[in-house]
Amino acid sequence: MAPQTSRIGLGEDILAVKKPHFFYGWKIVGISFVTLAIAYGIWYSFSVFFVVILSEFGWSRAATAGVFSLFTLVHSFSGFLVGSLLDRFGARRVIPAGSVLIVLGLVLTSQIQSLWQLYLYYGVVTAVGICSIGFISHSIFLPNWFFKKRGLAMGAAMAGIGVGMQIIVPVTQSVIANLGWRPACWLLAGIVITIVVPLNAIVQRKNPEEIGELPDGERKVIAPENLKEENSPSDNVFHIPFVWTLHNSFRTRQFRFLCLTFFFTAFAIQGILIHQVVHIIDKGFSPQQGAFFFGLSGIFGSVGKIFFGHLSDQIGRNRAFSISIGCTFFGVLSLAVLQSGYGWLLYTYAILFGLGYGSIAPIYPARVADLFQGPEFGKIYGLISIAGGLGGALGAWLYGKIFDLTLTYTMAFIVVMLGLVLILVLFYFTVPSSLQEVNSTES
Repeated sequence: MAPQTSRIGLGEDILAVKKPHFFYGWKIVGISFVTLAIAYGIWYSFSVFFVVILSEFGWSRAATAGVFSLFTLVHSFSGFLVGSLLDRFGARRVIPAGSVLIVLGLVLTSQIQSLWQLYLYYGVVTAVGICSIGFISHSIFLPNWFFKKRGLAMGAAMAGIGVGMQIIVPVTQSVIANLGWRPACWLLAGIVITIVVPLNAIVQRKNPEEIGELPDGERKVIAPENLKEENSPSDNVFHIPFVWTLHNSFRTRQFRFLCLTFFFTAFAIQGILIHQVVHIIDKGFSPQQGAFFFGLSGIFGSVGKIFFGHLSDQIGRNRAFSISIGCTFFGVLSLAVLQSGYGWLLYTYAILFGLGYGSIAPIYPARVADLFQGPEFGKIYGLISIAGGLGGALGAWLYGKIFDLTLTYTMAFIVVMLGLVLILVLFYFTVPSSLQEVNSTES
């Protein structure tokens, strides 16, 4: 059947094509899985570098954790630039370019002799590179490929984050233990240049239209309101029949609540991810055990990404997110009461926390795309992500400061658990009460 086109309008099909035997979007999910595994294996390897750098240089925990705070800030503030570049050039160009920055940052980090160098090379250069190939980047271009299976696709791709944590973090710890932390930086740089760059340069594409396909591999475009009626739970898929710009999205209540949600989520979660290994060691466990349970939480994070991403497609983002936050809460509680004689709590922590926090990766970008996907989606998502960077930077620094003042993370864990309750409330407010509420921003 020949392709059919018509005027773009509400409720009208705008293109019809033959459904491919295998939808190329799943190839994009596959290379995204690998890319994210490497990106976040590098990201979370900071937790094991953190331990040995503290030992070698003797800097305070707050000052050293501040490197990651800067990393988080730069990473998030780069989101707007990366989003703009993705809107214009697509992931096939942006991801390889960002990978080169990561390689440069890691090589320079391996040569540091002072704290300011660590702040510059890892906290700035590497951070911009990670933004270009990481969560923010994929949250912007992956939704282009899926509507009906958006949560599942996002979850499957983001599951690579947990696999990277499980594989790369323990491997990095082993290299550090046997060869030192500087060679470990070179190893990570080598992985990026030999895998991420060629894989994305060859296979990656900007969107399905670029190769003559449609989202989900459909035969024809389904108008957003019909997609909602036929396929989505009540709090999913709020596409509006006018073109979203940064200006009109910024005027909505949903945009503001998304910013608050991103801020407090990163504030709660990033601090835990950075300080968990050193906390486990403080409680009498070995660095190898700390790295193992860090990786185990990553594996269950991968399960959580796929499970909760798919669940959010079926029962709605809000319900799925509520269940996942409950898991996260009890996981953090297990870590908070951890003692040397109760190693089983590490399993409770890794399983529950991993499952729960894993939901964030598919559900958050899916919710933003449900609301604001359009030609300026990269800029919109990039701006919202800045709020996450601010929260993550504050959390990573504050938990280190709390330890420096009290010699324990107990108060930090209490702050995290209160933050999780707040996140749940804020997320519910990101849903419009009606399509008319969102439409009114254009009038």
